[in-house]
Amino acid sequence: MLLRNRPFNREEPERSATKIYIFCEGKDREFKYFQYFEGIDSRLNLIVHELDSSDDNSPKGLLLLAQNSLIKSNENLEPKYDYREGDKVWIVLDTDEDKTSSRQPQLMGLRAYCDNKTNWNVAQSNPCFEVWLYYHQENDKPDFEGLEVCNEWKPFVGKTIKGGFNPRKHPILIQKAIVNSEPHFQANNDGFPVVATTEVFKLAKDILSIGKIKDKINSELLKNNEENLL
Repeated sequence: MLLRNRPFNREEPERSATKIYIFCEGKDREFKYFQYFEGIDSRLNLIVHELDSSDDNSPKGLLLLAQNSLIKSNENLEPKYDYREGDKVWIVLDTDEDKTSSRQPQLMGLRAYCDNKTNWNVAQSNPCFEVWLYYHQENDKPDFEGLEVCNEWKPFVGKTIKGGFNPRKHPILIQKAIVNSEPHFQANNDGFPVVATTEVFKLAKDILSIGKIKDKINSELLKNNEENLL
């Protein structure tokens, strides 16, 4: 039995709500995961950008997309969103290497830009977002053949989480994912997460710090545990 698509009553954000923009490399799983938290509390205005099929979701392309969607300039008079200085921006992406080895310098450029711009942040997983999903149920750092390959993680998570990760019910375990993943996090000399670790917990903590989101999730968790839905 699955949870409803939206277990929470949607709340319109207050004018003073904290605004968080999320740009995800993944067009499906990542988008649906963070969309789960839209409208969860009136003190959070969470905007998860939905990629178009023609969008470039490489690290460089994702950064350009965020810049063009948010930052007004003489060349960009009408950006998509009403971004204000002080709003938070998160770019969620993978480490997975490409055949031409062009990804690493793009990731380094993206991270350097965000490091030098207030409230712009990177949530990177190595090798892919499935690392973050894995820690919603598991506490130990995994070790299997193909650990560094994104395509190997998808079936692994499908087997590890009974029935596979479901964006209609598992995001409610976000607090458990923070507790399970944060102790394993390490960064290499380039600032990238080492294999089988993720820094998405930083974004998760940012979301949970606002309003009564944590209390609402705990209440929903209790209800679902009582009904044996998780």
